[in-house]
Amino acid sequence: MNSKNKLAEMPIRPLVYTMAIPLMLSLLVQSLYNIVDSIFVARLSETALTAASLVYSVQFLMIAVGVGTAVGLNSLLSRKIGEHKTEEACQAATTGLFLMLFTSIIFSFAGIFLSDTIAFKMATDPELQTLCKQYLSINLVYCCGIFLQTYGQRLLQAVGDTVLSMISLIIGAILNIILDPIMIFGLFGCPAMGIRGAAIATVIGQMVGGHRCFIV
Repeated sequence: MNSKNKLAEMPIRPLVYTMAIPLMLSLLVQSLYNIVDSIFVARLSETALTAASLVYSVQFLMIAVGVGTAVGLNSLLSRKIGEHKTEEACQAATTGLFLMLFTSIIFSFAGIFLSDTIAFKMATDPELQTLCKQYLSINLVYCCGIFLQTYGQRLLQAVGDTVLSMISLIIGAILNIILDPIMIFGLFGCPAMGIRGAAIATVIGQMVGGHRCFIV
């Protein structure tokens, strides 16, 4: 059996298992980014943990926009692949990529020009505002990783490869777990960057995970 055509050829019961279980694990792994960041940031101070928690709402907004776009792309790609319309499937994938890149540019510009304003709206305490800005600006400016990772995952899922999609998330999450303490507390010669380190570790994990999606 050709693994690329398993959506058309595999019996329903094993197909459901091979598709659903990696997808559920992927959602669990995706939540590790915020959980791990919270664990290490909490060791800095209660204010730093509060700042990270406030910024999560913006991160969830990016995830919602990325997943919403990617789910539509997934549906369209699956249909075109099922109809054996390869050229139209390629056009849809290209359009989806441009949409993801355009969306990431919008959020990046928001990070460059609006981080101060957003942080000011989130909190009234000056220290909390500063920490919010530090964590938020990095996540927004370098948000291309989360959008490309989401795009790559949905491409893989459209052809039935949920395992590789899950692996890309796991790689990014593990990298984030490793880099968080190193960058936050300054281990192994790395300068201690505090909450900025948590944000940098997150975007690096997302970029590496997104890159892994395209290595097939």
